[in-house]
Amino acid sequence: MVNKKSGLDGLVETEIERSAETSAEHTVAPGITAPIEVIQNTPDKAKARQKSYIMDLRIHSPASLGYLGVEGLDTAPALVRLAKVKGLDVIAVTDFYSGKFIDRVAEAARGTALTVVPGVVIRCSIPSCQDIILTCLFPESYSGARVEEFLKAIDVPASAFGSRSFMVTKSLRDTLAVVEKFQGVALPSRMDKTPHRLAAIPTLIEDYGFRAFDLAYGDSARFFKTRWPKIKFQLFSFSNANALAQIGSRIAKVKMPIPGFEGIRQLVGRQPGTTPGVAV
Repeated sequence: MVNKKSGLDGLVETEIERSAETSAEHTVAPGITAPIEVIQNTPDKAKARQKSYIMDLRIHSPASLGYLGVEGLDTAPALVRLAKVKGLDVIAVTDFYSGKFIDRVAEAARGTALTVVPGVVIRCSIPSCQDIILTCLFPESYSGARVEEFLKAIDVPASAFGSRSFMVTKSLRDTLAVVEKFQGVALPSRMDKTPHRLAAIPTLIEDYGFRAFDLAYGDSARFFKTRWPKIKFQLFSFSNANALAQIGSRIAKVKMPIPGFEGIRQLVGRQPGTTPGVAV
């Protein structure tokens, strides 16, 4: 006989049962047959010191795409427990224009081996594309309030916090300069999801120096390898989780010489010298 529990614990145990088989093999969502290979471009001396980490760096919370909430309970502990069950070493809380849920998840993970990277998703534009999606990641020491200071620095009004539809009015170059001023890193996300976004990828690579992308479709990796065969890319496909069951449904297994955010920054940083600094 199976004993059922009610409330948040019951939901977590249900999701754990559903994910047990897939988490063991780290399978991914429909349309992706396996985690996209991460192509390393690291000096030989550093390779000897590298360790493997399993990451999901795009997870939403009730602060934006709020499908994680359960009867008004704090779902941060459930999120952390599921991340651990699915074998994740690093997760990022990345809501649209909000840092509200970051502190809750970081507190829930305190004392565990799970690293929580603060993040936020923003929408920018370039002349050829009005829908550049960036996942911005910051050091583990950043609070939700610090992430929202970043949002204010790129002229996002408080009234737009949590809104998926808001568009940053600063130029992409100026926005990236602010990200870097806040010691963060930007990762273009789901830019292969529509033909309009896909057409902007050459500009992001050739004019802005991006070498890492969070892709919607595994098949898109061929586009990069065919068009830029001599460039070493870091190509991921994270879950974009909007529900507990989706956490860790798409992951990346990478090797980094330094754990946590600093290792991620070295892995996904842009080509140096592609964005002039600006005063903020």
